[in-house]
Amino acid sequence: MNALGTGLAIFFIDNLGRRYIMLRTLPGVLGSLIIVATGFYLTLFTENFVTLGNYFSLIGLVVYLAFFSIGMSSTVWSVNTEIYPLELIGSATSLSTATNWLSNFVVSATFLSIMKTDAGKVLAFLILSGFTIWAFAFIYLRVPETKGKPITENV
Repeated sequence: MNALGTGLAIFFIDNLGRRYIMLRTLPGVLGSLIIVATGFYLTLFTENFVTLGNYFSLIGLVVYLAFFSIGMSSTVWSVNTEIYPLELIGSATSLSTATNWLSNFVVSATFLSIMKTDAGKVLAFLILSGFTIWAFAFIYLRVPETKGKPITENV
């Protein structure tokens, strides 16, 4: 699913625009995370809907991979190299990559601890949903569209 989504992003990124793709895929990311949280809730806290909860979790994860791979997994890296002035691209891209890896470390270091309890399994995906809402607001308010602009143009 990740490879398919990345391929779609490569195919559409120049026609649709980076910001456009990110803003259109983040609602899918949000919805899929809520589906996963709901699936865990049904599996862990209800007796009659365990099987339905398992299907929700599986479908939510597949849908998450599809939307995330198109928008936030691949498209972000294009924007990252296009928004900085030419003289800062190397340093700024390095700093943003380091920030990305630090964020990945924090998520990796805390995720399994949160997932140890039944409530944590639901809460983990709701926390990620909150970050998705924050990302949507940030991109909507602060990230410029770089489609069709030469890299020499300071965005």
